[in-house]
Amino acid sequence: MDDARCSRTEFQRQAADWLISAGHNAMVTLTFSGDAGVSYKLAEKAFGSFAHKLKCHLFGAKSKKRIPMCPIVEDFGGEMMWSTSAAGARQGTHIHCLMRLPGCPMTYKEVIQKLWKTSGRLCGDPKVNCPDRDDWFIELDDAHKKNEMTNYVLKRCDDNFDGVLVMFMPIRPAT
Repeated sequence: MDDARCSRTEFQRQAADWLISAGHNAMVTLTFSGDAGVSYKLAEKAFGSFAHKLKCHLFGAKSKKRIPMCPIVEDFGGEMMWSTSAAGARQGTHIHCLMRLPGCPMTYKEVIQKLWKTSGRLCGDPKVNCPDRDDWFIELDDAHKKNEMTNYVLKRCDDNFDGVLVMFMPIRPAT
C-alpha cells in the first residue's frame, strides 16, 4: 500500500514516505499571536528555543539526544485569510510539527503548550489561537492518522522543502 497516496506531487509522495518511516507519534500546531504574520527567521528562532526547552525537559540539559521531528512553517510574512475559516477569522503564521515523543504523546500536551508559550514574545497559546478546538495536538496512534497528518503538513511543499526547518530534523536515528 502506498502510504503517500494522498500527496499531490511526486516530491510530496517521496517526502511523505520518508517522514512516515520516521515513526512520528504526534502532530502539533504551534501558533503566533498578533494581527500580522511573523518572518521565517522569527519562527525559526522561536522554534529553536522551544525545541531546546523540550529536549531539556525530556532528556535533561546535558543530554545529546534529539527528538525526531519535522517542523514546517506556514504563512510566514503577511497575514493570510483561508476560505476554510469562518468569515473574518485570521490564519497567520504557524508551525506544523511531526514529533516522535517518548512513551504516550498525550502525556506531553500541557508541557508542549507551556514551553511553546515561553519560547518567544509572539508565541501564541494554541488553546487561544485555536478556539473551541483541541486539534492543535494530535496523537498519531494509527496508520490512517499518520498518513493523513503527514500529507497535511506537506500540503504547501509541492516541489521543494521551502518552509521546512531542516536544522531541527535529526539525520541520525534517535537513541
